[in-house]
Amino acid sequence: MSVAQSNVITRHLRGQRQTRRFTDEPVPKDVITDILEVARWTGSWKNDQPWHFVVVTDAETRKALAEVGPHAAFLEGAPCVVVVVLDGENPRGEPFDEGRVSERIMLAASAHGLGAGTGWFAPGDGEAKAREILGIPEGKVVRQAIGIGRPQPGRQSSGGGRKPLDEIVSWESWSAS
Repeated sequence: MSVAQSNVITRHLRGQRQTRRFTDEPVPKDVITDILEVARWTGSWKNDQPWHFVVVTDAETRKALAEVGPHAAFLEGAPCVVVVVLDGENPRGEPFDEGRVSERIMLAASAHGLGAGTGWFAPGDGEAKAREILGIPEGKVVRQAIGIGRPQPGRQSSGGGRKPLDEIVSWESWSAS
């Protein structure tokens, strides 16, 4: 890969933003399948792939999920929602794997020209309600869902709000700014 190609990719990665407002345009099934293939090939701790994905396109189910916590409300407007369900067997490693697979889903959606954003179910009762809505067995972990769809025009983040590198990076040893 050339430096120019690398620069295009890293600019794209820096531009990845959370999308919370979508058009009503459905996400084609072949696109959803491709995004899920990317998720399937995501690395995980000990390659145990501790996840299962519940794809939700039904408007009533999306609405019910959106009511399960303040950080999930936008899911009602996403034409496709992918709920990440974890095995619940490795409380130390699974959150790391969950973050990896969620980011891969968002990047795959972006590669298809779509927006994506993570929504979180309220701990305790919210997670239990999401589990009930989707028929997820007890013992499985369900903390989040990813809304996917075509972003509403003019609704993207400006990309601000990031700390400068010199505030978050030390070279060779720790040094606080």
